[in-house]
Amino acid sequence: MSPQLTKNPQYLATEIFDSSPHELQSLSYSTIQNDPRLAERFLSDPFPPTTLDQILASIPPSVGDSLHTYSLIDNDQSSLPKFLTPIFRQYVDAATAAPPTTWSTTRTSACEMCERDWIPLSYHHLIPKQMHAKAVKRGWHDEWRLNSVAWLCRACHSFVHRVASNEELAREYWSVERLMRREDIVAWAAWVGRVRWKAR
Repeated sequence: MSPQLTKNPQYLATEIFDSSPHELQSLSYSTIQNDPRLAERFLSDPFPPTTLDQILASIPPSVGDSLHTYSLIDNDQSSLPKFLTPIFRQYVDAATAAPPTTWSTTRTSACEMCERDWIPLSYHHLIPKQMHAKAVKRGWHDEWRLNSVAWLCRACHSFVHRVASNEELAREYWSVERLMRREDIVAWAAWVGRVRWKAR
């Protein structure tokens, strides 16, 4: 096995993932919902032979060599597919899993904007409830995404609603990642994250 692997346990996983087909790397519940062809290729269990062949063809020979060197697989053609197929199956199942129906299960230990972990959190509907019908009708979002929430402290929650209308939130800022692209929100989160309004 390469020296890199002994120094970094993620080496092989990174090499395998980075060399995998782009469609596999970008799989998500959303992509599967919007592309029946992807669902047919990746959700079948077992994988269709053509899908499995495409995945395995992308794996560099060094991966098989490393796995064989450490006696994780035998030195025959069937060993690598037997070893990697269950790993890819688990990855696909996790990547394409439906979001939770009960968003309380997504609760974080800290505010998702300012990262303070000692103050109470409330859930912020990333797509405001008042906009649900319009969001679906206009094609902004699929129905399954409507109840997405972020866990924010009261200060951050209030700030978000101060700087963007419900329609802007629904159309443009429907994830924490998108909210944090705004300079005013980034600046706010950095400032409020240093404020100790409430002690542990």
